[in-house]
Amino acid sequence: MKLNIHKKVLILVLSAGLVTFLVLGLFSYYGRSVVRNDMIDMSIELGEKSAKYADYLLIEHLEESIGELAEAKAQFIDREMSIARDDARILANAMTHIMTHPEDFPPRTLSDPRTDSVKQGEPYWIYAPDIRDNITPEIKNEHMLASNIKDILSDLLKGYDGYNATAFVAGEKGWYICARLVLDENGNTNFDDTISFSHERIYEFDPRKRPWYVKAKAANAPVILSELYRTIEQTGKNSYEQIGAAAPFYDAAGNLIGVAGVDASNTDIYDFINKESVFNRGINFVMNEHGEIIFSSQAKGILAVNEVDDLRDTYLSEIAERMIKGEQDVVPVKLNSENYYFAFSPMPESNCSFGMLISENEILTATSGTGAYFLQQVANMQRKMREEHSFLNDLALFVSLTLMVILFLMSTNLSNRFVKPIHELSDGVREIASGNLDKKLDIHTGDEIEHLATCFNVMTDELKIYIANLTKATAEKERIATELNVATEIQSGMLPKDFPVREDFELFATMKPAKEVGGDFYDFYFLDETHLAITVADVSGKGIPAALFMVIAKTVLNNFAESFYKQNGLAPVVTAANEQLCANNEAMMFVTAFVGVLDLQSGEFVFVNAGHNPPVVYHAEENHCDFLDVKKNFVLGPMVGIPFAEQKISLKPGDLLFLYTDGVTEALNVNDEEYLPDRLIDFMNSTDCTANLETLLENVRDDLSKHVGEAEQSDDITMFALRFKG
Repeated sequence: MKLNIHKKVLILVLSAGLVTFLVLGLFSYYGRSVVRNDMIDMSIELGEKSAKYADYLLIEHLEESIGELAEAKAQFIDREMSIARDDARILANAMTHIMTHPEDFPPRTLSDPRTDSVKQGEPYWIYAPDIRDNITPEIKNEHMLASNIKDILSDLLKGYDGYNATAFVAGEKGWYICARLVLDENGNTNFDDTISFSHERIYEFDPRKRPWYVKAKAANAPVILSELYRTIEQTGKNSYEQIGAAAPFYDAAGNLIGVAGVDASNTDIYDFINKESVFNRGINFVMNEHGEIIFSSQAKGILAVNEVDDLRDTYLSEIAERMIKGEQDVVPVKLNSENYYFAFSPMPESNCSFGMLISENEILTATSGTGAYFLQQVANMQRKMREEHSFLNDLALFVSLTLMVILFLMSTNLSNRFVKPIHELSDGVREIASGNLDKKLDIHTGDEIEHLATCFNVMTDELKIYIANLTKATAEKERIATELNVATEIQSGMLPKDFPVREDFELFATMKPAKEVGGDFYDFYFLDETHLAITVADVSGKGIPAALFMVIAKTVLNNFAESFYKQNGLAPVVTAANEQLCANNEAMMFVTAFVGVLDLQSGEFVFVNAGHNPPVVYHAEENHCDFLDVKKNFVLGPMVGIPFAEQKISLKPGDLLFLYTDGVTEALNVNDEEYLPDRLIDFMNSTDCTANLETLLENVRDDLSKHVGEAEQSDDITMFALRFKG
């Protein structure tokens, strides 16, 4: 029996629908079962691994936190200890000025504690026992001249209000001038109170035999400070820790006259050292450069004060050596049969090192419970997966039955309306396809066929509009491409290409933008016959906005440098340029810049780094490259009133500076891995830095290309090399 199209369509749609629903239902059920079982197995494995990995990450994070905590404590203690050193320097400089300009200062007298009452902070004088009964006019005159330090002693000591403190100067001839602050039993200082003295101690006191005097005198150089030292002073029934510093002072001929210094009971440091760590069983201590423990939270043991002469003579010798060298690290150690994490950090101002030990058991205790938490979450997830699987099975069955009923009804209607308009549609489409875009299909079936006909009508209209717009867009694109080419040529023309050939220096530079135009730039120009100014900078962003800001930044830096570098120096030039760039910078763009001036006669290189990458410096005598030590200054453009630090280095003949933008060190390969500064410095040390600068930059670019491979250039790349020949 032959079937018409109506029945064929009906049977075809119903058969296809039923088979599809059956196959998809079976596969869906099987797939959900497999996925459920796999997810349960995977969740168990994932929970166990996650618990272990979480413990590992937490321990690792705690180790990093210990190191950061040790560094923060070291910086605080170092700052506190350096205050005494700076005050000793101030007193020594003041005494040197007084003793070398006697004509400017009248003789003065001070209170004598043996006969006069002395108030808090009031300077007094005494003599050493061996000269007290034989004071010559020369000693007397020198002592009275030195008494002009009185006001400085009093003013300086006011900064120690709240501490037991002493500020003093002592002469090589045996005289001694001192001002003291002594706290009462409530920890307060009353400047109207009188200080009580032990006259036996005054009669026996010889400042020239004190450790601060001996150490400062041994230095025998102007304003060379003695080591920080630790002492215990006794006042009545109270004893207190002190930190002291001393510095020598001299006459006009450079001969040692005496020593000035400060002692202060730094309770902040002492309490900070002895305070419990964030962990219950932490140990804190400070060690000087001789391996001696000068502060410790331990009352006994090798890390306690005065227990060992040198920590390097103990089983912690390796760590002690690293601490003395100024290193910073967190290492595991065993102390008193218990495992610890040992964090240490340098204190460069006081030439000491801070150490902190945290028990391993406390670290492990802090991580406990993470594994049980993950396993419980896995169990909860498995239960929820089973519930959802059952719900999905019921939902799938209901939806399948519903769709089968809808499919039967729709198939019957479709078969009735489907055939008639098909030929009309195909004839109209054939005519449209032949190129007659004015052809309109007149089909009114009320279904997808009518919609398709309407779409064809709309398509013909849109095709005509699209063809017209495409013609216009093509012309506009060609115009934009032409303007970008002109912009590229203009920007390229602003960068100097005529590299001078001279006997006293050599330079070469390149800039490759990531787009048609970029924000990187370099510049060099002569401020006079012997001073060469250079600039390498990177504007935020890329494209036309960065290029416009680059033009402004380059012009502003050039103008200010040529205007008043000779009168004011380089830091004011950069500061003035920043103020100018901040004006009307509503887009908040910024530029990182490295600006320097090379004296072609002496080789002195003055520079300011405004948030830019540190350059590589090649030392010809050592045939070695390392990064230039630059201070962290802010970028130019976003904020006014920013100070900029100026630095100097001396270049020797053959030394080389290699400057670059972050397009070099942050260049990405296809795996999104950066080139990084470590690879750059390794390459510079492996290549021939004595080669022609153009060749050297080409070698760096080749190594950069090996790293990047097929990846698209992600940022502007600028390189600048300057060799001083002398």
